Amino acid sequence: MISQIEVILRRLKRVFSRSEWTIRLLRLAKLKQSTAEPGLVMVQIDGLSMTQFNRALQKRNLPFLQRLLSKERYILRSFYSGLPSNTPAVQAELFYGVKGSVPAFHFLDRQSGRAVKMLDIAFVEEFEKRLKTQGPGLLAGGSAYSDIFTGSAKESHCCWSRMGWEGILHAVNPFVFPFLAILYADIFIRTFVLVFIEFFLAVFECMRGMLKGRLFFRELELVWQRSLVCVFLREFVTAGVCMDIMRGIPVIHLNFLGYDEQAHGRGPSSDFAHWSLRGIDDAIKRIYHVINESPYRHYDLWVYSDHGQAKTTPYFVKYGRSIEEAVQDLFPDDIRPLVIVTAMGPLGHIYVNKVLDTDDIHSYAKKLVSQIKVPLVLTREGARVLAWTQRGCFIFPDEADKIFGQDHVFLEEIKEDLLRVCFHPDAGEFVIAGWCEGEEAISFPLEYGAHASMGPEETHAFVLLPMDAPVMIKNNKNYLRPLDLRGAAQRFLNKATRVPLSKPDQGVSSRILTLMSYNIHGCAGMDGCISTERIARVIARNDPDIIALQELDVGRLRSGKVDQAEMIARRLEMKYHFYPAFRWKDEQYGNAILSRYPMALIKTGPLPKLAYRGRQHEPRGVLWITVEFQGEKVQVFNTHLSLWPHERMLQVDALLSDQWLRHPDCQGPIVLCGDFNFFPWSEAHQKMCRKLHDSQAALAGHRPRGTWFGHYPLGRIDYVFINNSFLVHSITIPRTDLEKTASDHLPLIAKLDLVH
Repeated sequence: MISQIEVILRRLKRVFSRSEWTIRLLRLAKLKQSTAEPGLVMVQIDGLSMTQFNRALQKRNLPFLQRLLSKERYILRSFYSGLPSNTPAVQAELFYGVKGSVPAFHFLDRQSGRAVKMLDIAFVEEFEKRLKTQGPGLLAGGSAYSDIFTGSAKESHCCWSRMGWEGILHAVNPFVFPFLAILYADIFIRTFVLVFIEFFLAVFECMRGMLKGRLFFRELELVWQRSLVCVFLREFVTAGVCMDIMRGIPVIHLNFLGYDEQAHGRGPSSDFAHWSLRGIDDAIKRIYHVINESPYRHYDLWVYSDHGQAKTTPYFVKYGRSIEEAVQDLFPDDIRPLVIVTAMGPLGHIYVNKVLDTDDIHSYAKKLVSQIKVPLVLTREGARVLAWTQRGCFIFPDEADKIFGQDHVFLEEIKEDLLRVCFHPDAGEFVIAGWCEGEEAISFPLEYGAHASMGPEETHAFVLLPMDAPVMIKNNKNYLRPLDLRGAAQRFLNKATRVPLSKPDQGVSSRILTLMSYNIHGCAGMDGCISTERIARVIARNDPDIIALQELDVGRLRSGKVDQAEMIARRLEMKYHFYPAFRWKDEQYGNAILSRYPMALIKTGPLPKLAYRGRQHEPRGVLWITVEFQGEKVQVFNTHLSLWPHERMLQVDALLSDQWLRHPDCQGPIVLCGDFNFFPWSEAHQKMCRKLHDSQAALAGHRPRGTWFGHYPLGRIDYVFINNSFLVHSITIPRTDLEKTASDHLPLIAKLDLVH
């Protein structure tokens, strides 16, 4: 009844959802019906390094992401950006599987013969066409927001390679816009209030920055950036993503730019930059709540940063002239017109439209380091690369540790990626970088936080994934790179939504048996969706040895005429036994036991039932198996008792009789589990405890907790009873949003120590 009420409330909420009404008003396509297909929402927080992410958690600027870590069983992993450590390179590798697609953010495109930036809309569009010939787009059929590339998304909005919305807005009746304004009145008001606050904060920071000697026009630029990027774009992207979730779009990628923009202006650790993370965290929280309300797909939320930022001193501030002016002054008059400098960030290129001999290259490289104070200069010499620093010339990659330090987390990866940059078809004769070991980090443009080169902060980002995300890391790495994240996303979208259950290690002598009892409610979740995949995922997350399931449908109309027991067992790669307590035509309804260890069916049978006004209550039954565990035969019983007290007491008596628990063959370790529909203070519970121990009550220092119903588990009606052959090692009742939605019960997990 409670689950039905929640389903009704969810449906009513969707009826009045402004996202639903907006979809109708804008005539946006959506799925016609619910599907078991997975959906993925990937959130990129631009420019946030692992160090600053942890600092933001400590400062409580990311309370929702902290909740994902502490309560939703998310795992924080290191993320290596690759080189260059900038958004175009990361998204090209993530979306298309192409490493090192660009040599920098600003470079000479030798194909067109002009210097380009990855903000040039026409060039980015043409460049993405080249990427599409090298690999399939990750976002095919999905949507992209505020990205450099679209990833072959069907719909893209505010992406540099395709802005999107134009066709939609032209097709919309203009009379709907007043209705949209009414629907989103609170959002508009909230946005303008935030913009007002952000504007005055930005003006204050502008004045403070000028007092510290910073340039007026740069400070003025930060004012509008703070208002536009941190508020308007963030709110637009959030609203669009929420609509796409309600439409059932299969894969959605979005990029929040606010932190990166502010960190460029004030530095990555500044309060100025960290303040923007509060708004980003709140936006992710709103997206997550819409994910949990989605009527069409079971979405996962993945959060990551493409790269970090290093605190830098602008070259202009340190030396009083731009890097372009310094380089031009280095070359003689006859060569100067042939020199092009592209340096947007701490990684740049110097192109000389003239063939230079080896001596000239060495001479200019030394002067770039000694005279104009470039921290690192790289030049090609045949198949190798020479690295020039204040400490001398080194051969790369053989002496990479002398250039970047032995403690660099990604030293081995950098060797491969930096070679790829130096030998890129569009690389310059000289590759210049603003950082190397022992040197103060600088950025060639006017920015106090920067990225693109090889610094530990620039290359070390983070990724926040559900614990069962299908990540496969090769060579025992303890970090991911964009290509790894791409593979995980592809496996997830192809229904590899979990890490398989671990196999029992025959060499381990542990005598702890993990058992889960779980009423799965016919796989019907609190959102009204029926999903065996979701139930299998709940089980796989907890990695039990034996699973006792109640309320499985086999062939019922509401489950789509499928064998839920067989589907779950196949998904988990486990053997199972099913007992239908109720049969009607080809429909069956009952309990199952799955095991990773060898098991044998001993007995199945019905429990006593009574009639009420000539009509019998729902049939109930018992499933009894033995499991081979550590040389012992463990007797495992699974049952689901009646809702009616008198009938339930008869069923308890039957369980305690010589038909079941007192049966001559029921010897050794015993586990009786299931949904008993009685409370701990009931007479039925007391009678059961005269024969067996309630595992929750038997665990010292543990406060027994309820398992029904999912969102507010006040009732303790699911039990694992054991005999003296076991000690209770631990009790777990997971309560993430997945468990609270998958069924009207929470799973009860008991780790049992076999003592004799």
